[in-house]
Amino acid sequence: MIRKFIRDFVQDICRHNGYTEEQCEQMQYITTVLFFEFIKLLLVIILFAIVGYWKESILIIVIMSITKPFIGGYHEDTQVKCFIATMLITTGIILLSLNCKLNFISNCILILISLFSIYNTAPVLNNKMPITRLQLIKRNRILGITISTALGISSILLYKYSSIYKLITWTILFQSILMFNKRETN
Repeated sequence: MIRKFIRDFVQDICRHNGYTEEQCEQMQYITTVLFFEFIKLLLVIILFAIVGYWKESILIIVIMSITKPFIGGYHEDTQVKCFIATMLITTGIILLSLNCKLNFISNCILILISLFSIYNTAPVLNNKMPITRLQLIKRNRILGITISTALGISSILLYKYSSIYKLITWTILFQSILMFNKRETN
């Protein structure tokens, strides 16, 4: 129902402003991703704020929101399943960051493995969020790799100054692992 509303809304904007089919496809994809990520963001933050981890949940959701649209990966069939998966992933990342001390070398290795996986796999395409134009696929690949690399460098630079580096590293690692879950092959 929400996807239909977004599709109709974007089509109406495209029709009235004379956008091309490619521009409409881009707008629909971006609007859909942003809307669902925003709803999940709010619900996850509220639930984790209740148990005292709202800052951590915000960081994790922001990282997932700025990487997943470009690298692809794990998508569920329904929004409820997606929300539950997001809660489980966020909980796992928070628990790992609280309970696993990463030394500098371990942190770098996990980041490099994650970036290697993202570089060799991104973007993962599936029927939940289809992208059909080769130009968009290439653009998403470059953006996904660039954003993930910037986050990896941030984690390395923050190592001595903040425990946030662990949240960044574990989130990037989870994102790269989840690229292989439910991956569709030709």
